[in-house]
Amino acid sequence: MGNREQPVDRLVLMVLVSRARQAAAAGDLATLRATARDMLAQLNRRGGAGALADADERELDRIYDTAFPLTDPADPGDVFDAPWPTTVREEAAEKFADEDTPFGVHLNGLVDAALDRGDRKLLRVLAVTPLGDVDNTSQALIADALQAAGELDDELVGLLAEDPYLCRDLAGHRKPIVAAATADRFRPACDERLWQLTSAPDADWDRLVSTAVPRGLRFVLRGLDFTGNWRVARHLGAAELTPAERAELIEQLREQPRERQEAAFTMRLAAGDAHVLLPLLGLAGAERLLRLIQAGQAPSRVVRNDRAAILAAAAEVRPADAERLLKLAPNDVVAAALGLRRKPIMTRVEKWSPVGITAYGMLPPGDGETVLDRWVALRELRRRAEELFPAPERRRQHAIAVDVALDHLAQVGGYADAAALDAAGEAYSPTPEVPVVSVGAYTAAVGFQDAEAAIVAVKGGRALRSVPKAVRDDPGYAALRERQELMRGEAARLCGRLRRLVATGEPLPAVELARLRATTAGAGLLPLLVWQDVHGRFGLLGDVDVAGPVVAAHPAVLAAAGLLGHWQAEAARLRLCQPVPQLFREWYAPTPEEALGQATRFTGRVIGGGAAVRELASRGWRLDDAPSARATRRAGAHTMVLHGAVPGCWGAGDIGFVRLEFADGAGPVAAGELPPAVFSEALRDLERAARAGRRSVGDHPPGLARSRAELLTAVLGRGGSDRIALDGDTAVVSGSRATYRVHLGTEAVTVNGGRRPRELPYGFGEQMHRALYRPVADQSPATTRLLSRVLWLAEDEQLDRSVLDTLGLATSATAPCPSCGRVHAGR
Repeated sequence: MGNREQPVDRLVLMVLVSRARQAAAAGDLATLRATARDMLAQLNRRGGAGALADADERELDRIYDTAFPLTDPADPGDVFDAPWPTTVREEAAEKFADEDTPFGVHLNGLVDAALDRGDRKLLRVLAVTPLGDVDNTSQALIADALQAAGELDDELVGLLAEDPYLCRDLAGHRKPIVAAATADRFRPACDERLWQLTSAPDADWDRLVSTAVPRGLRFVLRGLDFTGNWRVARHLGAAELTPAERAELIEQLREQPRERQEAAFTMRLAAGDAHVLLPLLGLAGAERLLRLIQAGQAPSRVVRNDRAAILAAAAEVRPADAERLLKLAPNDVVAAALGLRRKPIMTRVEKWSPVGITAYGMLPPGDGETVLDRWVALRELRRRAEELFPAPERRRQHAIAVDVALDHLAQVGGYADAAALDAAGEAYSPTPEVPVVSVGAYTAAVGFQDAEAAIVAVKGGRALRSVPKAVRDDPGYAALRERQELMRGEAARLCGRLRRLVATGEPLPAVELARLRATTAGAGLLPLLVWQDVHGRFGLLGDVDVAGPVVAAHPAVLAAAGLLGHWQAEAARLRLCQPVPQLFREWYAPTPEEALGQATRFTGRVIGGGAAVRELASRGWRLDDAPSARATRRAGAHTMVLHGAVPGCWGAGDIGFVRLEFADGAGPVAAGELPPAVFSEALRDLERAARAGRRSVGDHPPGLARSRAELLTAVLGRGGSDRIALDGDTAVVSGSRATYRVHLGTEAVTVNGGRRPRELPYGFGEQMHRALYRPVADQSPATTRLLSRVLWLAEDEQLDRSVLDTLGLATSATAPCPSCGRVHAGR
């Protein structure tokens, strides 16, 4: 099945038919099975249909019916346990086919029944039978069941791996569809296929791009010697290595030319263990700087960098070594922090490069330039977004780059954050006020709607949902658009500060609060959060004492006070869209066991190291490999220490989170003695990292699932459907057509107690259900899409045919509709 793009070879088929005759004459059943597999592989190629002569088909039917006689047509284990699809067996197999699939013999229902009965013998037969189709979801369920029972042997793995696409999916290349232990059984087969595909220098990258990262030193050595497509070489050179293989690579490179050593270093950057080669390159001591270089860049987004950390790491090496390292592992933002590459960075800014703009913010001021002059220049870049980029997505990328650049510039200027820099910038060069635009009965001005900067049109004292055409055609509308773009930037930078206030519990002094409320962004966003005043009272900004410092309430603090549910219900009643995650933010509390010591809830989970380490590094964790694998982060007076199980170094292969410890200046601190927000945010970081490196299909972020359940509960409390109930992390929907179970962590949807998740149309749920609202302005659409799906499934009488098809509920109606007399599909 792995050569579908290749044409069928009729001469090979003739040889295989002859081999089948000889094996039958000799009674060699093993050869007959192997020959059947080879013939089916040929027939599955392009042009394979009809490639066998009728006489050969009849002869093969006779041979295989004689060698593998069908004794019980009512027993699926007997019917499907045959290497060749003879006519007799095909007729018997049709009786077991799924009823809702008119074309072909689909056996997914039979797989489900075997799983329910625990019939592992039948599962094994169905996994490789040529008499019907078993989709990849069913194959994943079979593989996991047999692996859990210790019956996924090498023979079956080899048979399943003959289909490279199935093997790739089972190995978890794109996303996990099986448990990590099951996926690991298929990795060697994927590696062998990659080894064969790259045996010649003309290896086709288009065929390799979808292959998993290989394992083994042989791939790295092949990548170093590869003379073909550089992408192929890079893919091979990033193979996962064991500690012993890593040590062997170092020894093999020790006497090699510098060019080969540097080539190996470049290849190992993607593998996460390039730092072990630094001593070989004469760059010992630059490990911390290299980690910051790698953590401070991402392939599809700009990243905020910590200037103080960069300068501290650079101080550990000679300036010349830092420059050399940046040539081997380029990062313009890190180079800018060190005052390097000024001219190339400015060239990138002139070309509107997002990375160049973020690096521009990190550059020290030039001759005659001040930080506030740079702030004015970046404000101008933000203002021109509408003019420069008509495409909304490109305009959004540009705006994010400018906001990150201003965050970097705040660090250069010694400001507390970008919002504080904005305040100084406005005092230095005030943004011109834009007058209200009046057109007939309409007036329009820049303000806030649902925590987002917007042009608000008013008629007769009532805010309109959209801006009328008469206002958009007015000459003053362009100035409103420019002011809106600037306001979005101010709001984004203020939101950065609000996120920190929520996450840390840092008090906001009354004077600073008053200053922020005097700004347009502060006046629009601050009233949308829940605060706690010096008297311990919680409330919206207008309901607490602002004469003293206030604290943005963390959900873990509200939960500890027994008030989280109340405020979530109040937010649903008000349809409160908050500027940053607060009331429906993921939160965590120690279990009774953890409260007495350490957090161990992630122990034993297999996590992909590369993605997890990038997530931890982006959240401020410092990663150390020696003397033991540890990740540390400070939160006020407390330090979190994560002990890891890693293959020699963080990020190089699968890792595990062993335990999370806490300490302050006096020594270890039990989790139960920590401020609730400190514990919660540390666990949130780990859950985000574990989610990024998810290796097993069943792994899910429980904190995210709970926050979604809380939002659903709050929405249903406002008069939602009585067909929806919660069962742990699962929403159970009792529809009129079926009962659906929607997992709020994995987002898997199952029907009528079935095991297989249904692949719903991506657009299903894009239209937000009328009962739902956006709880956070910049929230990922995944949550609202998932909860809209739950709410729409509760009204499954209204689902269209495409959704019913994917749910397995569509039927062909033959009776006319009593209302209109027509026949409707899917009724």
